[in-house]
Amino acid sequence: MATDFQLSRISHVSRLAIAAVAEGFSRREWPNAIADAIYGFDGTIKYADGCKFEPTDTEVDDTFNDPDFRWISDFLAFADVPPRQRPQQRTLARLRLIDLYFRIKYPERARLIAE
Repeated sequence: MATDFQLSRISHVSRLAIAAVAEGFSRREWPNAIADAIYGFDGTIKYADGCKFEPTDTEVDDTFNDPDFRWISDFLAFADVPPRQRPQQRTLARLRLIDLYFRIKYPERARLIAE
């Protein structure tokens, strides 16, 4: 999984948003796609420090606790206009799950995002 430092880089957020838009999901589909990727993954998911990531049954829903999905819409807009400032600490968990989606589904693309 990506580190807080990686997720805090404007370039990382921008590339992540570009890749997310290319998936073609609506903002409401994203949490389901992330959940499918995480819970359907057969391997072991580890944080950057080597600790095992063991998601709870409601991990994705709890992390994206946004009934209108506005945050996802705002995030996807970064594909066209990069953010002007680094993401806030409270949004890193959301970015981490989106990043993890790409690391599971498209490892090669995820390497390009993380550059």
